[in-house]
Amino acid sequence: MTNRWAELAILAAARVAMGAQFQVVGALGPLLIGSLAADWAQLGTLIGAYSASGVLVALPAGLVMARLGDRAVLLLGVGLMALGGIVLALAGGFGMAMAGRLVSGIGGALLAIACAKMVLDRFSGPALSPALGMMLVAWPSGIGLSLIILPLLGADWRGGLWLSAAVCAGSFVPLWFALPKGAGAGAAPARRGGLLRSEWGPLLSAGAIWGFYNAAFVVALGFTPAVLVSRGWTSEAAGGVTSLISFGILPLLPMGGALAERMGRPILVTVGCMLAMAGCLVAVVAGLAPWPWLLAFGVLAAPPASLVMAMVGRALSAPSRAFGMGVHYTLFYGALAALPPLAGLARDVTGAPAAPLWAAVVFLAIALAAVPVYLRLASRKPA
Repeated sequence: MTNRWAELAILAAARVAMGAQFQVVGALGPLLIGSLAADWAQLGTLIGAYSASGVLVALPAGLVMARLGDRAVLLLGVGLMALGGIVLALAGGFGMAMAGRLVSGIGGALLAIACAKMVLDRFSGPALSPALGMMLVAWPSGIGLSLIILPLLGADWRGGLWLSAAVCAGSFVPLWFALPKGAGAGAAPARRGGLLRSEWGPLLSAGAIWGFYNAAFVVALGFTPAVLVSRGWTSEAAGGVTSLISFGILPLLPMGGALAERMGRPILVTVGCMLAMAGCLVAVVAGLAPWPWLLAFGVLAAPPASLVMAMVGRALSAPSRAFGMGVHYTLFYGALAALPPLAGLARDVTGAPAAPLWAAVVFLAIALAAVPVYLRLASRKPA
């Protein structure tokens, strides 16, 4: 297969499986309390554990990818996702559940890093933003499918865990048989020594924006169902309305960033969308009807996704991509490992079901504060 858009579709399908696996704990959350998690902080830890292992493997993965190639890292990642999913489905308590989430998280990290580099190698110029959007849209698609399908299993939370593991195993097949072994047209030999000095500042600041923005998105998805259940909603209804976040992001995610770039206002669109996302969460906390605000939250989350990833891409030259994506995803997974447990702890400490959503608002504020830092540092980077 040599068509780069067909290759992108295969990568996106694997990311759908990754999104579904990531969200399986959040979607089944209330059912796991008392079985795999003792309290809400432990539930948040299981959510964050998927990302915790990425902190340790992201940087080495970038180095390994430079030596062994993208495809090998990609296949290893999907295999570990399936293995970790099986361990989680067999778990009888928190310890084994953590082990399963960590193993599958390592696989998810390898998949994410390889996918991002492969897209940057295959697309550039006007095609980059829509290609990144198509890659990114797969993850919330998987999350949304988890939120809708898993509650239909009722109290059979273990069946939901097995279903997630099976989807990951199934995604290995098209990657093995249909994805070519060659590198993309924009690939270049990795630079010895990693990044140029001028690339560190823009990369780290863009990584901070990406990490806190994604943490807010994940916390909203993971904890909104519990907020609604505390107000008398059934778990099925709460999961269904929360899935509006994931499905709201879908229409604009492939092209929202490209449209903002065409308008010549990518930074203004990014800042405006994040501010409005925070406002939507405040409206839900205030007790307003959740469905329009959660849908709006998802729609508004779309344009910043590809725009911020494009900022990361612009911070890196082609020889720096393998190592640079390892650095970027170290920051990303560090944020997702540390911040959801803090959101869960906020509920345990305050006793307020909506406390995690307030934490998500704070995360968005920090992401916004990092935008001017990126602009200042990027302006100093040589062309």
